[in-house]
Parts: sequence; structure tokens; C-alpha cells
Amino acid sequence: MKYKLTLHSFMLAALLFGTPGIAKASESDPWTYAYIPLADSATLINDKLGDLIQTVIDKTNSRYSNSLPPEDTELEFRFFTEFRSSHIRDVAWGVFERCIGTNSCPGWPHFERIQMYPEESVYHEGNWRYIPSRFHLASIIKVCGIRMGADKITHLFDDGFHYFNAIRSKRKNYDLEDIKNLSLAFERSYMGTRLTGIFSYADVEANLAGVQFYRDFFGGPTPMIGRNANGFLTLMRSPDICDYVSDQFDERNLPNEYTYSLIKTAKARNRSLGLIKIIEQRENQSEARALKLNQQELAIQTESILARRIPMTRWQTDFPKLRLLGHATGYMTQFMFDPDFRRASIIFGFNPLKPGNLNDRKPIVMQRVGINPDAPSRLEI
Repeated sequence: MKYKLTLHSFMLAALLFGTPGIAKASESDPWTYAYIPLADSATLINDKLGDLIQTVIDKTNSRYSNSLPPEDTELEFRFFTEFRSSHIRDVAWGVFERCIGTNSCPGWPHFERIQMYPEESVYHEGNWRYIPSRFHLASIIKVCGIRMGADKITHLFDDGFHYFNAIRSKRKNYDLEDIKNLSLAFERSYMGTRLTGIFSYADVEANLAGVQFYRDFFGGPTPMIGRNANGFLTLMRSPDICDYVSDQFDERNLPNEYTYSLIKTAKARNRSLGLIKIIEQRENQSEARALKLNQQELAIQTESILARRIPMTRWQTDFPKLRLLGHATGYMTQFMFDPDFRRASIIFGFNPLKPGNLNDRKPIVMQRVGINPDAPSRLEI
């Protein structure tokens, strides 16, 4: 058993840390440029999300152009299999996070977002842990009136997808409380706090919101997707990200915990307190700039900052190999001895939608359109 765990942990560590960019841990700094105004991106995200879902519906239906579509649970399984292969996590960053950050994805709209150089961040000034102080930071966007790091969109759409599919497993038999505990364990792990020194409660909130987002595809009183009179999938209502975003996605509203070292020395505590003080200073500085700058000065700064195009691949080549080895070793150790982290890692390390897992899927009943519109849909999770 111990041999199998060691081999299993080694394979996952190789996958998560050995692939360029996949072991990312995006953090964000919502304090430094809080005075820069941003247009709300909710409509742009909703429009793109609606297009992506419709594309997956069309691809799923096309599988059955010469045959009758299968029963509800298998059809849902096929839909999410196609969804995963098309739109979930572009190697390192979620598709939405990457396209928002780069503003260079073909066919995607232009988002107003704030990119930051790591050297500008509170983490760099606080001489914080290696990744958040020296490498990629998630862009800051405004969605549904809430400013947040674009990494929250990844947690919502990507991490939420993995947790949702875990909760759909009959064998695992997870409920939402289990998923919350696994999400907390993962956030405290070598894929979160132990890597960056930052525990983000906002990330956990976004993960759980993502589970509800995917539940609403086929479940609830008003599911997004149902079946028409011919048995094919049809989009019944457009997705609205504002149903899932809350002010808890903003790390200024739901503060992080900062742990510079797992060894709780006086120096580590002082480093954490120092970072919190720097964050408070940045908040005050941002408020002061908002009052000090006249309209023209603010417009000039805003135009300059929003025009930034900072590559998101810097740390893939610059990350010191010795640190990478240390993190992989720590990951393997935690995987072997922390059962909650092991369960969460398996959720992300393996595909729950691979062929053969259909029989493990909890059954669902989809809502019909044009047959009995009053019949409720049921998603057994």
C-alpha cells in the first residue's frame, strides 16, 4: 500500500510540477491599483460563456445525428466530456483567465483589466515567498460590480468543474460539505499556502460557487440546458455569472491568511505582520491617489495601465529547478500522509469523465422542452 501511494504521489508531482506552467499558483494584488476604474466585464463573460456552452451542445448533439440520443445520465456525461476537452484549463491557467490577462485570444472580446509587474506588488515589497513576489500575478477585473483577481474565474469555471464532477460520483459519494473541506485542504497544501504562503478564503468561495454553477446546467428549477421533443440538448436560458459571483471573491472583503513559514518562529510571524501592514499602507495610498488625481491625470494613468501586455509565461522558464524539486518533494510527502490532500489531488490529477466512468455517475433527470414543461429536472448530487 505504501509503495502504491509513493508511486501515485510521484506521478502526480511529476504531472503538476514537471509540466511547464501547470504548477502555477496565481495570486493577485487588489490593493495597489484600486483607484484605477474598470468597466464591468460581466456581459462580455456571459456572452462568451453562452457561445461556448452552445458550441458544446452542438458538438454533443452531432454525435447522435444518425441515432437516438441516449438516456439523460449518459447524455449529461457526454456533454461534460466534450466541455472538459474544449474549455477547461489551458495547461496552466484557465481559458478565461488567460484570455482576460493577455487580451489576445482569437475571437474573444477585449477586457478592461489591470496587469501588474510582480515588482510592483505588495508581495515584492514585503519580500514575501518566491512565487507571488517574483512571478506572474493574476489580472484584476471587475465582474458584477466586484473587483477580483482573474484567478477567481479559474477557480469558478475550472476548479469548480473538477469538484462538481467529484460530487457526481456514486463511488466517492461526496456532498457539498465534503467538497468544502477538500477545497480547504487543497488551499492549505503545496498547491496553495505551502507554495505561496497565502491562504485565500476567496479561492474557496469561488470553488464552491463553481460547483453550483455546474449544478445549474441540468439541475434546479430553471436549468440552463434541457432536452427538446426529439431528445437533443437545447439551451433553455443564457448563463449569468452574476448568479454566482459575490463580494467574497474580493480579497479586500474576505482577507487572506499569510504564513511565511510552516515553522512558526518570531521572524516568520513578523514577516506576516509586515505584509499585512504593507497591504494596509497600499490601501491608504490608493485611497489618497483617488482623491488627489484630477480627472485628466487619472485618465492618463488608467490608459497606460490598461494597455499593458505582460507575458504570462515568465516563470515557466525562470523558476529555479532546485526550488521546483523541493516543492515536488514536499507535495509527495503531503500526498502520502495527508488523506484530505490526497483525495483533493486525485480530483485534479485524473479525469473523472474518462470512458468507463459513466457507470459511476449519479443518475439525473433532465427537464424536457415541448413535452411536459412543468416536469422538474433532478440532478442527484
